[in-house]
Amino acid sequence: TTRVMGTFGYVAPEYANTGLLNEKSDVYSFGVVLLESITGRDPVDYGRPAHEVNLVDWLKMMVGTRRSEEVVDPNIEVRPPTRSLKRALLTALRCVDPDSEKRPKMSQVVRMLESEEYPIPREERRRTPRTREGSMDSDIDMSTPVSRSESKRR
Repeated sequence: TTRVMGTFGYVAPEYANTGLLNEKSDVYSFGVVLLESITGRDPVDYGRPAHEVNLVDWLKMMVGTRRSEEVVDPNIEVRPPTRSLKRALLTALRCVDPDSEKRPKMSQVVRMLESEEYPIPREERRRTPRTREGSMDSDIDMSTPVSRSESKRR
């Protein structure tokens, strides 16, 4: 069958458009689950204002307007360190890239989440002023992250 199967909100765009799966389709779904964990929101919530219905689109808008600290689930009893939240957020954003070729492999996702470093080396980030001391927004860049060791190999 060529009928697309899956839960709306978790399905990768290329699968929704073509009905064809690839190894990066599951990476997209994992990214959505990771975003759910960070935000406490469902991937699609029609009870929210129109610009907040789709979790991935809302999150990209929040990061793009430098409001990423506002995306963290307010019901988290013990807030994780900003560094850990930022690493998880950057990794999740890589996973939900609409271009499947730009998504990391799951082995890379695991390394990004386990690493003490951010997925993007400081020297490759956009040069932007800090908005607040220790802010997650200050260095978030939605470009392609790589590990420091991968950066040195280039």
